[in-house]
Amino acid sequence: MLASLRNGLVDGLTVTRHHRTSAAVRFRARHVHLSTRARDGVSWRVSGAVAVYSRGSRCVSTTPPPPTSSVAKDVPPPSPGAAPRKPKVDLRPGPVKPPKAYPEPSASQKASESAATSLSSGSESIPTPPGGVPPLPSGTVTEIDHSVIQTAKEDYYDASKHGILKPPPEDASWVGKLYHQAKELFKFYWNGVKLINVNRKRVRDIQARVKGGGDPLTRWEARFIANFRQDALKLIPFLLIVLVAEEVIPLVVIYAPFLLPSTCLLPSQKERIDKKKREKQKDFADSMQLVFRDVYKRSVDHPELTVEKLLDRVAAVSYNGIFALSTFGIPSMRLRRIKKHLANIAADDAFLVREHLGERLTADELREALEERGMCVTDQLSTEAMRTRLRWWLAEINQADNDPIRKRIQLVAANVIGKHDAPA
Repeated sequence: MLASLRNGLVDGLTVTRHHRTSAAVRFRARHVHLSTRARDGVSWRVSGAVAVYSRGSRCVSTTPPPPTSSVAKDVPPPSPGAAPRKPKVDLRPGPVKPPKAYPEPSASQKASESAATSLSSGSESIPTPPGGVPPLPSGTVTEIDHSVIQTAKEDYYDASKHGILKPPPEDASWVGKLYHQAKELFKFYWNGVKLINVNRKRVRDIQARVKGGGDPLTRWEARFIANFRQDALKLIPFLLIVLVAEEVIPLVVIYAPFLLPSTCLLPSQKERIDKKKREKQKDFADSMQLVFRDVYKRSVDHPELTVEKLLDRVAAVSYNGIFALSTFGIPSMRLRRIKKHLANIAADDAFLVREHLGERLTADELREALEERGMCVTDQLSTEAMRTRLRWWLAEINQADNDPIRKRIQLVAANVIGKHDAPA
């Protein structure tokens, strides 16, 4: 077979390897199968494409197929008695982080957790980590807003009981009640603004009487004039709040009560403002005992020291707090605020001395007078005890002194440290 194939091919045929390139002219490709048998009986076969050129051509190129492995690897089935293979360990991902370990709760934390569990047995339980710090409930974000709304509702209800505001009709809808309350509050604030104008006319009449040689000014009239002047300063910002955003007035009452005129305060609002002032006074009186004791000692041992020398930076903050004044500002601003307040107290002391040492004052007026002078008044203090405390103050300032403001600073310190019964 090889001999017949050799006779059919053209003379000069040249077979090149697959790495060489060749040029062929007028060729025709044929698929040729070559087979042979060796002497040992093993046969083999070669198949490939052969390009046959016409006579005169010198180059033939063959391209063998890429070598492939046709032998399949047979995997023997596992024997029944063989041990199971170990699972493959994947080393690509990083090591798994251990879970976060919570500290062991203390005995007090365990007790608080058990108490909270017993109190909230009827409500939905919230998962608590072992550290004793429970997650914030879903309503925590709105607690502040809810307290403000609840406080506003309580103020309206208390004013309705006093006859200041009309309660909404019982058969009114939710929108109707809201509209009724807004209308009543607007009427109340508008009447308060008009009352400031009425007070302005009364102040003008009082001043005209005194200038005309009439009856002298009384303590009540002097305080009335001072209160009107404060309301007049607050009138313009308050009107802007009412006209622009009336619904934020409850927030102003709670967080910025100094912006409201006295004629536009509900009874419960005024009581809450006074309560905050008393708490501020008590906090400063309890926490600044050493400061007031040092001021009192230096004022007694060194009478030549002025107010500026007696009150350093910490002492100025303490006195602003005991007078329920603002502690904001630089030291010079705090000192000027103290001097202005004590100058007004000196003028009020002159009226009290002239009016029988305050014998006609009621219990509320006595309490207000003592708190203005930096004296913390508790509920256990009787009316007669408050009157005795005021007499002590007036008796001490009635003595001749070159600097009345310095004398009152010494009296405030003496009262805080418990020397209000002894001469200062």
